[in-house]
Amino acid sequence: MSFLTRGGICVGKKSSIAFGAVGIVLVVLAIIWWTAIAPSLVKLPSDIDTPMDFEGTLTQYMDPATQQPLPAGQEMAIPFTVLRTFASVPDQYTSSKAVCLDSIVMTVAGQERPAQLTQYALDRKTRKCVEGDENWAYSPQIVLGDRVGHYGPLFPGGLKVGDTLSAFFNDVNKAFDVKVAEKIDNYNGLGITAIKIDATRPAAEYYPPIAQAFLGSQGLPMEITFAQLSAQLKAKGLDLGALMAALAAVATPEDLQSLQAMTGQPVKVTYKQESGDVIYIEEKTGATVGAAFDRTTLMELDTAGLMGGFAIIGKYATDPTVGPAIGAALQAAGQLAQAGATKVFNQSMSIIPTSEQSLAKEAQNKASLMNLVNLWIPLIIVIVGVLLLLAGVYLLYRTRKGAATAS
Repeated sequence: MSFLTRGGICVGKKSSIAFGAVGIVLVVLAIIWWTAIAPSLVKLPSDIDTPMDFEGTLTQYMDPATQQPLPAGQEMAIPFTVLRTFASVPDQYTSSKAVCLDSIVMTVAGQERPAQLTQYALDRKTRKCVEGDENWAYSPQIVLGDRVGHYGPLFPGGLKVGDTLSAFFNDVNKAFDVKVAEKIDNYNGLGITAIKIDATRPAAEYYPPIAQAFLGSQGLPMEITFAQLSAQLKAKGLDLGALMAALAAVATPEDLQSLQAMTGQPVKVTYKQESGDVIYIEEKTGATVGAAFDRTTLMELDTAGLMGGFAIIGKYATDPTVGPAIGAALQAAGQLAQAGATKVFNQSMSIIPTSEQSLAKEAQNKASLMNLVNLWIPLIIVIVGVLLLLAGVYLLYRTRKGAATAS
């Protein structure tokens, strides 16, 4: 065997080992990329800035001046627009936590209202809200420390029809189960696949500090006096003032004292919200690309004290002087207890088409980036690695075959 032949065999053997080693390294790198690097690259970024433009109608069921219910058929329907911006607060980010500010600016009949601000801390991988003081609404002093689950504008990608997940929305401090209702190809002709989420929710109480900040700023009362309640009941045919005056002649001092104590206490007003929301998200990214919100705010009076007063009044139902009036009052009280909540206003709005186009384009860009990071980069790495590994095996085979021939 000549020196050149032996040298060629040595070079071929070293090359095959080098190709094989690099190939194995690349295959391992692809596995690491898929399992560790890619998830870290597609977590929530620190440069989120997503505007959404809405148009809709505000229907008021109560007179804004008197806070009394409007007669049926005389509700006030007012057009409005909303600019909603969901954006990162990068200086509060960590490697695992994203903090985002949700700003809603509503313009009603040409009059811009103060921005409604809500801030959320989210897990950058799962997109679920994480507990902490970074979660607040309307003011950093109104902390929503116990909010967990997904938040309306940000859902996970990869959802399937029939999936259910827990989500919460701005004003009600309670999570609801929402359901994936439909998969829509080429959503509104925008070239994306959308997932329709049915976010219909039953009436649930506003978080009290939010009710004070949001509804109170609109002049809605958190409580009313007994005199105000009496005026409302008198308009409905129940004259409590006259009934109390008549009872003064027949009731015991103890009962009169108890009734006077009850009438001196304010009546608490509770606000609830019910919703027929529908949200459309891009299939892979989970980003919102469309939405139709239909939310009704209702008010309910805490009539527990009033019912206690009627229990005392009922003791004199057989009195010939006040008995007939008491009978009518007790009947009205029963109707009041079963009346339920009164509508205050309804907000019905949808994302406008031009905004849907922008959201769809942004979602497409993010989906393409996710495909690059999650699929194409590791796939190219593993293909190159396998080819180098095969090349190394082939060179080793040729080298050994050449060595056998030379010997």
